[in-house]
Amino acid sequence: MLSPVILAEGILFPIMMTGLYWLSGFYESVFSRSRLRDFTNAAGNALIGTLLFFFVAMLNDLLPMRRLNYELILILFGLLTIFVTIGRWIVSNSLHRSHRQGKSGRQTLIVGTSAAAIDLERRLSRSSKVMGLNIKGFVMMDNDTPNGISHLPVYDEQGLLSQISSHKIDAIIIASGNGIQEKMHLVNRFMPLDVSVFMAPDNNLLSIARKSFDNVAGEPLVDMSRPPMNAGLLNVKRVIDVIVSATALIVTSPLLAAIAIAVKADSRGPVFYRQRRMGYHRRPFDIVKFRSMRTDAELHSGPALSSPDDSRITRVGHILRKYRLDELPNFWNVLRGDMSIVGPRPEREHFLRQMMERAPQCAMLHRVRPGITSWGMVKYGYAQNVDEMIERLRYDLLYVENLSLAVDIKILFYTIHTVITGKGI
Repeated sequence: MLSPVILAEGILFPIMMTGLYWLSGFYESVFSRSRLRDFTNAAGNALIGTLLFFFVAMLNDLLPMRRLNYELILILFGLLTIFVTIGRWIVSNSLHRSHRQGKSGRQTLIVGTSAAAIDLERRLSRSSKVMGLNIKGFVMMDNDTPNGISHLPVYDEQGLLSQISSHKIDAIIIASGNGIQEKMHLVNRFMPLDVSVFMAPDNNLLSIARKSFDNVAGEPLVDMSRPPMNAGLLNVKRVIDVIVSATALIVTSPLLAAIAIAVKADSRGPVFYRQRRMGYHRRPFDIVKFRSMRTDAELHSGPALSSPDDSRITRVGHILRKYRLDELPNFWNVLRGDMSIVGPRPEREHFLRQMMERAPQCAMLHRVRPGITSWGMVKYGYAQNVDEMIERLRYDLLYVENLSLAVDIKILFYTIHTVITGKGI
């Protein structure tokens, strides 16, 4: 038992299993997860961990009697499944007991003071024990009118911000707004607050937003702040992003150096160009690209979109844009967590405001990290005006609502074809 190999296995195996549990999304949505899901998650990860242990640690050290090897594997699978499930059930029961006593749960505000909002609060209160939501009050927006709410406090929008800043609120449910357009404007306003934004589904909402849920005993709510993809696949997507972006930066480093020299020799100004874009949950970040325009490109005109024959583009810039080489530094943004390999292209606040006025559903794009490439980019390409940006929007919305690793792979193949054929412009 004191063998260095045995000691190393005793240290590394629990770390590996914890990584598998994280990768499968077990540590997400702890308040709403069912006990059946706890069991299936534990059993699935136990099977993967057992097979990994067999091929890594046991394959070269098998016992002479084959039956004993199988027994050891089954014992390991059983121990992992049973004891992890028991431990999770103990924690889950403690959480549910704490919910029933009102000691824990997600501190939640309902946006709106209409009759529908009051009715929603009553339904949520009846199912609060299984949903883990503690309704702390209402938020009265500009067009709302008080409707005799007395048992819970009513805040204005400024009060909402103060409640969130004091770390008391971590979920918002939108019940205000006349129609889906107005509700999308509210989603857009609340998205940057770093809280979960929910909406009670209606027929109009279900037509533009897809949400799976397993809490059939509670009130169905559409989470507008997260994509319709389970946490496990999102974690896998993030791991792939980190591996691919780090590899791409290392492999293309000679090309990056050559492009940097060409950009510097072609025109005056810095090699890299940083521009403020809006990312996941409308959080601003600085996207990094190779400079393909003159340094005074927007000095007099302000924010402006480009076109293939734009006089502001430099000679080297034309080549970079044609083969999308100006976007290679975006891999640094992916590594930092600002972006993903595949996702809707991030836009500037100036153009997002114009898009929101005409297509409020663009708020749905901020449910995911923006990407280096997207369905809209491979199907439509660069937009030269707001009309074309809205036309391209439908592809990105379809991507967000059909998010999957298979779709990402297809988009990557189309992107490679675009780069090789020089159809970037």
